[in-house]
Amino acid sequence: MPDLHWNPRYSVKVKRFDDDHQQLFTIINQLRKQMRGRPGEDQLQDVLMQLLRSSEQHFAREEAEMKSRGYPKLQAHMQQHCGFAGVLRDFCEQHRTGTAALSSEMLDFLAWWLATHIVGTDQQYSVFLNARGVV
Repeated sequence: MPDLHWNPRYSVKVKRFDDDHQQLFTIINQLRKQMRGRPGEDQLQDVLMQLLRSSEQHFAREEAEMKSRGYPKLQAHMQQHCGFAGVLRDFCEQHRTGTAALSSEMLDFLAWWLATHIVGTDQQYSVFLNARGVV
């Protein structure tokens, strides 16, 4: 899979969430770039942990906003976040302990999940939040 590039179809029309999504794209692209350059495992681990932290912070911000506005699909949305964070957390631990290496397949999964989550699940809250003044 090629690098992720931001384009308007990804926008959820909530600036802080669009900014977060763009940051996550940047981190995944940074992992791809590092893999092509054959970095040390410590460097990859640092970027993986940055991806995990940034994802969890973003998910918390999204969930707090949806909760405060009474978003009816919050629980299902949270389950998706939890599933992705769990996979990423497990992978980071496996990478840290040397039981798993970062592969192009793992990067493809991370990029695919993020892109499809944004254009699918996140787009569902866009209209709801925008109608309540969240932009």
